[in-house]
Amino acid sequence: MWKSRDLAFVIVLAVVSFVYSVFLGQLGNLLTGIMGLNYLLIIGHTVIISFSFLVYEGKRWRFLLQGVLVALLTVPTFQSGASFDLLARVPLIIGSFFSDLVFNSIYSSFCAHGKLKLWAILVPVGHLLITPFTYALNLFLFYPSEIFTLYVEVFLLLLPVTMTEAVIGGFLGYKIFKKMTKDKVLVSARVQ
Repeated sequence: MWKSRDLAFVIVLAVVSFVYSVFLGQLGNLLTGIMGLNYLLIIGHTVIISFSFLVYEGKRWRFLLQGVLVALLTVPTFQSGASFDLLARVPLIIGSFFSDLVFNSIYSSFCAHGKLKLWAILVPVGHLLITPFTYALNLFLFYPSEIFTLYVEVFLLLLPVTMTEAVIGGFLGYKIFKKMTKDKVLVSARVQ
């Protein structure tokens, strides 16, 4: 059974992710029209992803619900593709499902060995490898091949930047989580 605290975290973090998308996340695509250029400003999302997983403490399906809410909130934006294109938001939900499944399955192992910081860095890195793959597959199956080709080219071109931002964002997410638990803003059962 989910506690109201868990639902509140899911909703707040989904809204924070949406606000970041509206003001910064979609600028790459919005200014240039090049699909995939949004990965240039992904660091804010990586901080939110890492922090979210840390707040959920290995509990399943919270991140999936957060991903569903973000997907629904971003429908009128250019963050995940053309605005008001519901099919373009499906990969975000699928990526959130697999990230939730994989990373919450290994959470307790990393936590037990005192490697929570490493896990917090691996989470956004893994999520930013899973989700673009689902986007590329979606584009390959349902959109013209030119869009798929452009997306893959831009993503591969920005991959070093994206992975660097993911590592930095994961570390920052961990530091924010640790600071908030130390200051008792958040209550966590497992702080390292």
